Amino acid sequence: MMATAWQRMAARALSALVGLAMIVGAAPAAWAAQLLDPAPEDTYYLIDVAEGQRAVGVAARDAAGNNYYCIQAGMLADYQIGPTSQVSDDDNARRLAWLYDTYRNADTQTHAALGILTQNLFGTQPQDWQRHLEAVKAKYPGAVTRAEALWRESSEHAPASLKVERTDAVALRGGNVRVRVANSSGKSIAGVPYTVTLEGPARFANGKSSVSGVSGTRETSHAWRATGAGPVSVRTTYQRHTLTRMDSKQDFLTYGLSDNVGGEAVTFTVRKDFTPALSTVTSRKVVDAGEKVVDRVTSAVSGEDSVWVPGLELRARGYYFAGLSSARLDMRFEPKAGEGTAAFLSRLAANGLKPVAYGTAAFTDSGQSVDAQAVTEPGGKEPYLTDESGGFGTWVWAFERDDQSLEAQEYVLKDWTSAFGDASETNSNRAKVAVDSTVTEHSADVGASLSDTITVSGFPDDHGTFAGDEELGIGADRQYARVSVWWSGDMDDPSKDDDHRPSSKEPPVEDEHHRLIGTWEYRAVNGTFKVGAGAPDAHGEAVHITAENHGWYVFVWSFDGDDRVMPHTSRYDDAWETVRVGEPWVPEEPEKPQEPPQTPEERLPITGVGEMVAVAIGVMAAAAVVGVTMFAIIKRRSL
Repeated sequence: MMATAWQRMAARALSALVGLAMIVGAAPAAWAAQLLDPAPEDTYYLIDVAEGQRAVGVAARDAAGNNYYCIQAGMLADYQIGPTSQVSDDDNARRLAWLYDTYRNADTQTHAALGILTQNLFGTQPQDWQRHLEAVKAKYPGAVTRAEALWRESSEHAPASLKVERTDAVALRGGNVRVRVANSSGKSIAGVPYTVTLEGPARFANGKSSVSGVSGTRETSHAWRATGAGPVSVRTTYQRHTLTRMDSKQDFLTYGLSDNVGGEAVTFTVRKDFTPALSTVTSRKVVDAGEKVVDRVTSAVSGEDSVWVPGLELRARGYYFAGLSSARLDMRFEPKAGEGTAAFLSRLAANGLKPVAYGTAAFTDSGQSVDAQAVTEPGGKEPYLTDESGGFGTWVWAFERDDQSLEAQEYVLKDWTSAFGDASETNSNRAKVAVDSTVTEHSADVGASLSDTITVSGFPDDHGTFAGDEELGIGADRQYARVSVWWSGDMDDPSKDDDHRPSSKEPPVEDEHHRLIGTWEYRAVNGTFKVGAGAPDAHGEAVHITAENHGWYVFVWSFDGDDRVMPHTSRYDDAWETVRVGEPWVPEEPEKPQEPPQTPEERLPITGVGEMVAVAIGVMAAAAVVGVTMFAIIKRRSL
């Protein structure tokens, strides 16, 4: 059956209005176009023969191909174009709009099914529509079945949301924004245009803040990179179908626009730059005079959101300060906010602190360790050797921006400098002491009093007062040095004493020819000390050393060393420290010569020349005896 004239006129007006509204989204004045007759009738609508004058399907069309569907059952239209408005966005509106757009040029039954859905969802005369619907079910049950199928289809394909997810590719420095368009059940759908915009210090791979695309059945990924530091917001829009309502004597719905609506948004923090840092541990907390200084340097980053660019090389410089007294250990200098390395070193110099050695290290990631050896000048190769004067040493390490490559300077925006006086970077350079001594007598007799004068230098001026520092890992000063006196010889045979004359650097092991006479303690400080002859030791006790046996006597000064001073022992074979002791000399009684018996004649006084000869011979004999005796005395003393 054909539709009535008013039905066709309404269809034409409605179709034109809705179609133009889809295209331009304008107010009614912009719709001033002639609606088209949706003829032939068997293509766009079905006649409700039960009432004879009613149809279900497209009521009118416009030149853009938009179809208009009635929402007021039982009302007659005057086809006057009235005001238009966008139907409130919800799932029903999105799904029906998608169906309008998808099935613009469908079969008659599909159009009738869309008319049924329109009245079911948005009809304003439900009672009249129910009577009409019952007639449709009876006359065209296939249209009702088709409407149910279309509605199920719309739930799968109508876009309901734009999902946004972010993944970091390299910490906070770059990553991907992943987007997908989903239906009302959350399933991804393809073919929906969208746009993603970054607001903040980040750009997409195209160098712009926005990127557009069309959704697929899986997530679409767009790479981004940080251009600075701070929060970045991801804003999204996507095209979603809308419905337009036209109010007239007979109200209609038609397809609106593919409107860009906001999808999900996320905000995250990015940071292109990073702050490198170092942690150091001196390889040895105690270093002897003349030895090399090595520092164990480990790369790190400062701050929770600071991440090293993998593979990016940074160069670090170390500055070694030495000869520091124990009083300097309480001095700690921190770099001030915004203070560069050069300015910090200048501030240290103003406080009398200047580096004596330098080190370098290179890193390509956080957590790498390098053993850096101190050298005598920046960039040099000659190793620095600690001075004999000792003292404490400490390192200051820095990443200086101007010392980095141009690429690295894009990520490292300022210097990083460690503090002066950190416990982990401080060590002790042990001083080397010197001993000069001479025994009072280099030869003596048994029973003589022996003594020595010892001069010690090289101890720190405050040695003996440093109580140690647990945090630094450096122990307290040792308070005392020792002086030992050794004897060597042959107790049974003085002539063999020389067989055991001191001839080695180290003191011997005690045996029958070597014996430790005694050991006394003296303060481990610089100065001149008298040992023996009643002079007091470190504890105020008078020291007396007596040569009780013939042989050799040696004074040996020794210090066991501590964390500030190297151990030292004077040589056992030092001739200046040796006394030769011999048996005391006792003159022997000369034997009286036995004279042969004399004859009476021989006992007579000698007179004349014979008597004078006899007297001369006697004097000469006496002189010979005296000469031999004096030679023996002189020889013994010389020993």
